[in-house]
Amino acid sequence: MIDEVKSYAGMRKIHIEGNRIFLNNKPLYLRFVLDQGFYPEGIWTAPTDEALKNDVQLSMNAGFNGARLHQKIFDERFHYWADKLGYLTWAESSSGGFGVNDPEGGRNFLSEWFEIVTRDRNHPSIIAWTPFNETGSSKNPQFGRLVNDICNVTKNLDPTRPINDASGWTHIRTDLWTAHCYVQNPEEFKNYMTPNEKRQIFTNYAVEKYNNQPYILDEYGGIKWVSKSMSESSWGYSEPKSIDEYYDRLGKLTDAILTTSYITGYCYTQFTDVEQEQNGIYNYDRSLKFDMKKIRAIFSKVPPEYLRYKE
Repeated sequence: MIDEVKSYAGMRKIHIEGNRIFLNNKPLYLRFVLDQGFYPEGIWTAPTDEALKNDVQLSMNAGFNGARLHQKIFDERFHYWADKLGYLTWAESSSGGFGVNDPEGGRNFLSEWFEIVTRDRNHPSIIAWTPFNETGSSKNPQFGRLVNDICNVTKNLDPTRPINDASGWTHIRTDLWTAHCYVQNPEEFKNYMTPNEKRQIFTNYAVEKYNNQPYILDEYGGIKWVSKSMSESSWGYSEPKSIDEYYDRLGKLTDAILTTSYITGYCYTQFTDVEQEQNGIYNYDRSLKFDMKKIRAIFSKVPPEYLRYKE
């Protein structure tokens, strides 16, 4: 034997009916975690292939069924392990700060996004594309043009997956409707999630009219808890006074989402502590911060109507 090549194949169907997402024709409730893919040994570079596999396993151990791969083009081996282990992802781009309202910046991004989708579109674990994060202005025609160009390019390259055009902020043309909310008081948070006559559904800004797309709160929580001190300037969106208060708040915030009928999934911030942020489910070095039985009990729950389809 001089040389040998092995490969694999995976089959997966993802589609939308009304305001629900379906995986292989079964309703899917997204229980995602925000994963920024940072490592103490190499920052954005994983030290080993085993480290990439371990991240997927740790996330699933915590009760999540997938991740929003945040502001980073993830290593292809991460997608490989997601494929192999049955872990769902939204593929994203490192789009922050390039100037979405600038024609030259938009043209450059189009070329890069073309390469991203072309490289990763054959991974069945990827179920949606998210080109932008907290970006854009509904009043700037250049951003609207860029979003439409991105959607056209993406749909031409890959007509099988939905697009989340700009996570959390200005939606122009999107298959998925996303929002970000870091309110920490569970009762106040529930009020934000409950539609009313004046506001209807919760949105971050005055954006295009919601058109009954699947609604995902794709950033919430961000509760700070320091297990291993990293920096005096580390932060989270709030810090409970005790570990019991942490579990209580995390559970009530998540339950508020699960009991809001129009929401079809969430993404918790975040998987691990990263650099200055200490709001992870795990420490930066992937060591334990919490009782994982309690964490898994919170993140493995689904609304009652999804119980018969739970993986």
